[in-house]
Amino acid sequence: MKKIVFFICIYLFTNYIVNAQFLFPKEIDREHPRLISPKVNKENILQKIEASDDAKKAFETLKSKVEKYVIQFKKNPEWLSSRFQMYWKSHATEVYVKGEYYSHTEGKAPVPTVRFTGQRDYVTDYKTPKLEDVKPYLEDKRGLYLENKKTNTWEWVDPSKTGRVIENTNENIMRIARDAAQVYFIGGDEDYAKLATHLFDVYMHGLYYRNEPIDLKKGNVQNVIGLTSFQVIKENIVDELAETFDFLYDFLQNHKKEQIPIYTTSLKKLAEIIIKNGVPDNNWNLHQANKVIEIALVLDNNKDYEDGKGCQYYLNRVFNESEARQWSVNDVLAYGYDQNNGIWNESSSYALSVAKGFTELAMVIQESLGIDVIKGMPIIPQAVTIMPQYLYPNKNIVAFGDSHYGPLEIEPFLDLVKNAQRFNKRQQEEKYTSLIYMLTNKDKIIKDIKGNENTIMRLLYDDEVKLDTSIQPANEADYMTNTFYAPNVSWVAMRNGLDAKHGLMVSQVGSLGNHAHSNGIAMELYGKGYVLGPEGGRGSSYFQPDYRQYYSQFPAHNTVSVNGKSEYNKMRSYYAFEVNALYPASEQKTGYYPNINFSDLYFHEPSTNSDQNRTMSIVRTGEKSGYYIDIFRSKTREINDKYHDYFYHNLGQEFILSDSENKILNVQPSAKLTSKLGNIEAYDYITDETSVKTDKDIKATFNLSIEGKESISMNLWMNGNENREIFKVKSPRSEALRDAMVPKKVAMALQPTLVVRQKGEAWNNPFIAIYEPSTRSEPSTLKSIKTFNTDNNNSFVGLKIESLLDRIDYVFSSDKSDSYNYEDMLLNGTFGIVTQEKRNTTLFLGKGKKIEKSGYTLEILGKKSGTAILVFGEQLQLSCNTSVLLTVPDSFKKGDVILKIGFKELKGSRKKVNGKFVVSFKVQPMDYRDISIELKK
Repeated sequence: MKKIVFFICIYLFTNYIVNAQFLFPKEIDREHPRLISPKVNKENILQKIEASDDAKKAFETLKSKVEKYVIQFKKNPEWLSSRFQMYWKSHATEVYVKGEYYSHTEGKAPVPTVRFTGQRDYVTDYKTPKLEDVKPYLEDKRGLYLENKKTNTWEWVDPSKTGRVIENTNENIMRIARDAAQVYFIGGDEDYAKLATHLFDVYMHGLYYRNEPIDLKKGNVQNVIGLTSFQVIKENIVDELAETFDFLYDFLQNHKKEQIPIYTTSLKKLAEIIIKNGVPDNNWNLHQANKVIEIALVLDNNKDYEDGKGCQYYLNRVFNESEARQWSVNDVLAYGYDQNNGIWNESSSYALSVAKGFTELAMVIQESLGIDVIKGMPIIPQAVTIMPQYLYPNKNIVAFGDSHYGPLEIEPFLDLVKNAQRFNKRQQEEKYTSLIYMLTNKDKIIKDIKGNENTIMRLLYDDEVKLDTSIQPANEADYMTNTFYAPNVSWVAMRNGLDAKHGLMVSQVGSLGNHAHSNGIAMELYGKGYVLGPEGGRGSSYFQPDYRQYYSQFPAHNTVSVNGKSEYNKMRSYYAFEVNALYPASEQKTGYYPNINFSDLYFHEPSTNSDQNRTMSIVRTGEKSGYYIDIFRSKTREINDKYHDYFYHNLGQEFILSDSENKILNVQPSAKLTSKLGNIEAYDYITDETSVKTDKDIKATFNLSIEGKESISMNLWMNGNENREIFKVKSPRSEALRDAMVPKKVAMALQPTLVVRQKGEAWNNPFIAIYEPSTRSEPSTLKSIKTFNTDNNNSFVGLKIESLLDRIDYVFSSDKSDSYNYEDMLLNGTFGIVTQEKRNTTLFLGKGKKIEKSGYTLEILGKKSGTAILVFGEQLQLSCNTSVLLTVPDSFKKGDVILKIGFKELKGSRKKVNGKFVVSFKVQPMDYRDISIELKK
């Protein structure tokens, strides 16, 4: 863990508290409410309501939501407050929990105190009741009286089985108080203020006498627990409490002045526990900071409190001081973000939410105090800029770890536009406006912004962004590059084409950072507008068995499990893959060969002490066609290989398993993928298990049908091997899909899954798969796939892939850099592709020293391996990332032969090789471009 940095020197200037680089006014002179836009006051809201029917309707809607409770309050002032979940009889001050579950209480306060929630997990069999169904003044030894979701019967339930029903109920009531306070602020009706004040008063007195809960197990829960919730980041009622106090500020000063010390002390107690507990080095830090900032902004100046702890004090603690479980903003940004590329060290969904959280935080400070904190967080604009790298061609994000598919949220980009407009940063405004237009339809986003202008939120917060329509959309290729590598989360993305239907993309991830899974080298595959080979997501809840036993484990991912035992720590994980090779280079925007992507990744699987190597490539065969190569090698170091299981999950309703001649394989029911036979528990989630033993090549076709859409297939070919068993099974649904990409019926369905078991090691007998997405109108283009071998390396893989497009690809792959010959081709290295087409031949040296065919040779100069590409035939094109010796047949036989690269000329060296004359040129590193070879006159 990074050493915590403490900033202990505070310099006082004339009118500012200064610490690190964040400056806050010594005197906060803005009147309440401060959590709304400084441009807003009662008068201009009333003017908008008077001038606009939509604004009037929005206000009346808000008012009508609360009106019935105001009427009820006049009849029975305690009708609603009695529904608060409190210790109405015991007045308990001390709460005890046993780990993640409520245990009991002790102590006696002079007033009823706020009840602590039931359990850390939100999953429960019981519904949060409607307020009219809540028993008033409920505190009963039998527990809570709730409706069972399954039986629809009401029953007494121990709090430890009620999820977050208690805190949800209290928040629902305080939300009414907040809404009533807003109505009062806008319309001045004191009946609404009285209701809000009463509810606020009861709850805040109940907090005042409550102490921090104690974990009887003395475990980690003690480090993260809040005053009312098991997690400080789930103290969601802070929002309603701070907003209610803010809107009622003047009313409270006039009618409850003697109680205000109770209220502010309770707010500060919440802030202190939120700072004291939590997790300092991941997204928790941000969520904690946001809650403390909200409390800070409704407090008065430091000098107004005997303890000196006011608005500036808490802002300074959050932004400029690091404590055990709440690091300063600068420290957490320095630790959590890759300073080179702006990637946060958590799974994709969490990383994106963190960047959004920081821009929201900046907007709160910007609007409340008029301070530009973005300039003190330069990594945040970079983190927003990098967001498109998470996208598939269909504009859904990748979903590794505890993530889910869905579009990028536009709010962070809008926030940076707001910031630019507020502080006159024209270049910033143009950049993020262009990105917004790149990510979404220009007319639609402008219409959506204007369409919300008369909501109550817009009236109060006045956060409309007026986007400059003269700005043009950004170029997608500048922000969604062909290859992207994020070392701090062990993630590689390879794209080929950005068109939603015809783009190809593979996402590969190891297990590094927070919210990571135990998954080895896992992959997601995209095709024809969908993530056809998806990730599994998180499961129902972090605290439920399906997360621990399945969704976070190898069998839920497209990966290879060793001996059925591969399983290491999830959530916070420390196992990255090593990148042996990657093409094009990460974030390279120009100058690369466009038709091939290539990655070579190594992973040490710690639980079985195994070596794993995954070599993948995207091969583009046409504007609308292409395929994936997946070569997975796996072996134990102790040579105790029982079997290696290759898992692949695909969207779809149909899974056809056949041999290479398209003859359906006769699978039979089996029961080998189970923990009863020594596999980890994740195997028990596999259903409908059937299998067949075969040493022949196989084909698997996964068909996806969506109503109103063209059917989509993923066509998979895999090499045959001795001692191999093929399983056709179903796996739990991909929770990562949620409401994204596909209809709910498809998302909720069990996933057709291929499991290929290689008995013994799978290093010299690797899994070799070719994937090609297709549709009825754009059918598969692959004609045949065959393997070939060489004599000098058992782990060598050779593939001859024939296409219907008059094309043959020869793929060479090995774990060792050596010379491999096949027909008139040679590769010296670990990966290469030779493509023969009617008009051109392509030599792709992915990683190695040499590749040759038909008298054309690329040879890397120097000791290290490199990457080089040559196209010859009707065209002549070249690229290399290091110095190479280019050799071509000598068609001139005499005279000086010149290689022209633009305006540069290189003189060739003629020699005789195997009875034939050739010409060689020493070429320095160069981008992919046209070249020519001519006789010098």
